[in-house]
Amino acid sequence: MFGIGHLFGRVRNSFTKEIVLRTAVKEAVKASTGIDLAIENITVRNSTVAIKNLGQTAKSAIFIKKPKILEALNSIGIKDIR
Repeated sequence: MFGIGHLFGRVRNSFTKEIVLRTAVKEAVKASTGIDLAIENITVRNSTVAIKNLGQTAKSAIFIKKPKILEALNSIGIKDIR
């Protein structure tokens, strides 16, 4: 899982977990769509990802590839992208 999934179980600090989750989302989106998100535009809460400051083209690309992105993120507990 993008070299991050194996680290997730070892992370104890909540800030570090947030960075690991955001980085995993960033990498999954980039691998699936080619879109390079800014990590500060990604928020993870309760297994749901929110991405802000996206143009319509990026929103559409992520929506189309959403199942593939979620499949990649399933191992770290991400269930939805908004």
